[in-house]
Amino acid sequence: MDHIQLSSAIIPTALAGFLSLFAVVRLWKLRAAPGAMPLTLLFISIAIWSIGSAIETVLTQLELKIFWIQLQYLGIAWITVFWLLFCLRYTNRQRPTTVRFYLIFSWIPIATIILAFTNPYHHLVWSNLHLSAVRGINVVHQDYGVWFWVNAVYSLSLYIAGLVMLILDCIRTPRALRQETLLIILAGFVPGIANFIILSTGDLFPPLKLAPLSFVFMGLVIVFVVYFHQLLDIIPIARDTTIENMRDGIVVVDLNDRIVDINPVGERIVQGSQAEVIGNPIGEILGDLTDWISSSKKGETPEKIITIDQGSNNKVFVLNQIPLTDVQGSLIGYSIIFHDNTESHVLNRDLKNQADRLTVLYEIGKAITSTLKIDDLLELIFSQLSKVITSDAYFVAIYLPETHELDIRILFDQGKRYPATQVDASRGLSSWIVEHKKPLLIKDLHKELEDLPVEPILVGEKNLSRSWLGVPLLADMELIGLLAVSSYAPNFFDESDQLLMEQISQQAALSIQNARLYEEAKEQANLDSLTGVSNHKHLIETLHQDTEKALAAMMPISLIMLDIDHFKIYNDTYGHTIGDEVLRLTVQAIKSHIKKTDTVGRWGGEEFGIVLLNATITQANMVANRIRRTLSELPLFDVEGQTIPKPTISQGIATIPDHTTGADELVIIADRALYRAKARGRDQVAVGTPSPES
Repeated sequence: MDHIQLSSAIIPTALAGFLSLFAVVRLWKLRAAPGAMPLTLLFISIAIWSIGSAIETVLTQLELKIFWIQLQYLGIAWITVFWLLFCLRYTNRQRPTTVRFYLIFSWIPIATIILAFTNPYHHLVWSNLHLSAVRGINVVHQDYGVWFWVNAVYSLSLYIAGLVMLILDCIRTPRALRQETLLIILAGFVPGIANFIILSTGDLFPPLKLAPLSFVFMGLVIVFVVYFHQLLDIIPIARDTTIENMRDGIVVVDLNDRIVDINPVGERIVQGSQAEVIGNPIGEILGDLTDWISSSKKGETPEKIITIDQGSNNKVFVLNQIPLTDVQGSLIGYSIIFHDNTESHVLNRDLKNQADRLTVLYEIGKAITSTLKIDDLLELIFSQLSKVITSDAYFVAIYLPETHELDIRILFDQGKRYPATQVDASRGLSSWIVEHKKPLLIKDLHKELEDLPVEPILVGEKNLSRSWLGVPLLADMELIGLLAVSSYAPNFFDESDQLLMEQISQQAALSIQNARLYEEAKEQANLDSLTGVSNHKHLIETLHQDTEKALAAMMPISLIMLDIDHFKIYNDTYGHTIGDEVLRLTVQAIKSHIKKTDTVGRWGGEEFGIVLLNATITQANMVANRIRRTLSELPLFDVEGQTIPKPTISQGIATIPDHTTGADELVIIADRALYRAKARGRDQVAVGTPSPES
């Protein structure tokens, strides 16, 4: 016991050492957390210094005191190094991973330890050690060597560098989260002040050692923040996650649903800066997601898809909420990840659109082959086109080569249907398609107007469109019509719309061509092969149909029965070729005096029937006499080119409602009038009289 001197002065230092060891045990459990290992090593260094200082104080012999002073340097030399490493990790500035990084900061501490243990040979650390009694305790006094000051300056530099990092990080941290960092900064100033006093005037209360006590105080404050505020558990983890997921938006919340971190992508998503959102309840920032966040914590809805308007583009995000746990597995918060799924969403949307368009093409194929009536077919084409191409205006037109016109059968503009109309095919945007037989896509008519090879014309609404897309309807490279859509918004159509319309036009053109051929075949079946007018069957059908229309509209309808006088003479005298020519000349004379809505048909042999819509007895009589006079003026030659007598005709007229109200009776009355004209000498017109039964 002669070598030991007991004093109450060692109690604070010894207690500080054991508290440091306790902190080491607590921190070791958190060693996997970022920043925990540098802090653990810092407390090991403080414990070595504090316990070594306490033991050195109770010893009385100088040799033993020197040995424990040397041991204290195992902690003293490393304290500020581990302090700096902790500050680097806490402020997320650096994650040391290489031996070279540690060597940069370690060579002076290693040199200091070596020089401390070899000091008797060079006295670079201290010199002139001697004992003196202070309050009954032998205390070592010394003169500081050159290396002591080198180590002091180096340690001070690391200490100040760590403080500066903390201060800058505190400035950048939102006000709501500065409390923890401020506590560490304030505690960090204590060792600096204490060491400044010691180096200037010595310990204020010898033999009490202020230097290790000041570092113990700082360390315990950090442990308090770490243990009670879970500082290392949430903040660094959140920041590491942010760095690793910079393409995704990250919002980190604690167990109280308070936002504790957010990355730049997350700021754009919530439309608020880090300073504005951190510290606020998540419900105030993402109110629309409150229910999902609550449910997600229970594991009920692990994923959610949201669309956020970000200027000119909509962004699609897949949300996941991931629990954050400490090294012991305890829940400490949540990380909400906004994964940008826009590209995948757009791809899926495009694939769906393509599938929808293929379905529509299939439906169009079925629909337009379900009818052979051109008007019905055009309606079906428009109906299917409007399902896949959204537009302000649509028009479907048939090309009329004989007049070089476009017969616009269907014209919709701003939801309003306009009557069918015919326009000059050499004017307007459509004229370019007619001429080149190629599609034309105009994305912005206002910008491209000066460069257009044609000048637009207005149909439908009297406003100029901004976007226009037209495609030709081609059958065997023959133009049979065109499809066009337009919008009052610029850049409304693109190449995919053009491709779809081209695909539709191919099917539509084929169907229209088939319908045309069908109608032509049907028309041929209704025509007399020699004269090209309606045959007997079709003439009777037309007469009945027109009679029903006339009666429904309460308008007159007349029937002229016409017979060529002495027709047999032409066949017998001049041959059947001349007889056929007489029939054709008769049809020519008839057609020159009737309307397009009227019908002429071959009743049989040399007899014809003429149906005149909306014609009174007087009007029918005028038409009949004009036909008779015209036929008498037409030249007629035999096979040798010699002039032969011109044919004459006899005609009988019957009219609804003057003579009857039925088509069959109308034929009988007109036929009787015809034979009355023949009986009176031929080459004349006779008007029928009602049947006695009528």
